[in-house]
Amino acid sequence: MSSSPKSRATQIGIAAACLIFLGLYLYTVLAVWRADWLQDQGTRQSLEASARIVPWDARTHWLLGSYFLNVSQDQTRALANFDRAVQLDPFEGRYWLDVAAATELAGDARGSETALERALRAEPTSPSIAWESANFYLAQNNMARSLPLFRVAMQYGTRSMEQAAIDLCWRATQSVSQMASLALPPQTDAYFTFLRILITRGESEPANEVWRALIALKLKFSNEQVFPYFDYLIKTKQVDQAEEVWRFLGQADSELPGDRRLNLLSDGGFEGKYLNGGFGWRAEQYSQVDVSLDTSQFHSGTRALRFVFSGPAFSDSGVSQYVPVEPNVRYRLSSFVKSEDIVSASGPRIVVQDYYNNQVLASTEDLLSTSGWRELLADFATGPETRLIAIKVMRVPGNPLIKGTFWLDDVKLSPMAKPANGSQPF
Repeated sequence: MSSSPKSRATQIGIAAACLIFLGLYLYTVLAVWRADWLQDQGTRQSLEASARIVPWDARTHWLLGSYFLNVSQDQTRALANFDRAVQLDPFEGRYWLDVAAATELAGDARGSETALERALRAEPTSPSIAWESANFYLAQNNMARSLPLFRVAMQYGTRSMEQAAIDLCWRATQSVSQMASLALPPQTDAYFTFLRILITRGESEPANEVWRALIALKLKFSNEQVFPYFDYLIKTKQVDQAEEVWRFLGQADSELPGDRRLNLLSDGGFEGKYLNGGFGWRAEQYSQVDVSLDTSQFHSGTRALRFVFSGPAFSDSGVSQYVPVEPNVRYRLSSFVKSEDIVSASGPRIVVQDYYNNQVLASTEDLLSTSGWRELLADFATGPETRLIAIKVMRVPGNPLIKGTFWLDDVKLSPMAKPANGSQPF
């Protein structure tokens, strides 16, 4: 059965329409491809040719405006192309930023601010747009507008942007309260970055103020994040502030020792967290000594600290704890130790030093050969300026070779009661 002339004409019309549509599609694809290729060339001629091919493409006009602004330094033509770009795509914040830059160069500060606000409305969480807008307002000394924009840049930007923003804001304000209320996002990373900047510069009082602002937010953070600030307090002899920080950590973490009335040392039985910081036990790993927690040998509880000596000489085992003390007070240090096959002319011992002048305040006898658990005592008095001591496992002298194993457990430091007759207790 043959088709009618009318149906054949319809088929031919449809086919022709498809061919025309395909031709237009191919032309558009090739035009866009060529326009993109011309954009990549980056010359004035190639960009103008690209704009003629795809006049509806906002990016082409933006690139052409950037060329006139930065290469030709033709502000009028730059602004004309930027204006065309934002007309075609008003939701691209980058385009509005360049409108603001060109407008400012033309001396129109009000127009520049308007363009910046359009950029912020287009992309309110863009860190780069917030950063450039914040710097614009900072140059005008408009802190009320600048600081919240820096906060957006910190909140959504990179770590390096966060650090740069905090540095700029601090230099501009020198006010921790202003920084906390307007600039810093409610994130622990931002506050600890601020702390690092301040302690690097030795700005103690602002650093302490940042710490108080941080804990007032009641955000969660790890003990390890606090340790750089804690060590700075120790280094700068702010022992009272370090104690305050340690108390706060103890209140926030139930596994940290909080009651110093029974024992001034933290975790003398090695049953809690091994923090390696704060007023907890610290251990620097040295190749001469293998230090670990032992659950098979202990004086009480379930663990003791084990030292394995394989031969090389050493003075300091790397194990220590800093303890805040009072000046002109007598103390007693007690510890339980055990040894196995220690061969040396100088065994391990517990040493008490004034942290700040390294004066040895007390030292126990050393341990050699093999012995069961035994108590070592060391009584000492702090000096008139002693505020911090270091309890260490050392060898004196440290030059002889040593082999064997040493265990330490139930270390305790407590003030001694004054004798009724006023005589020395030791």
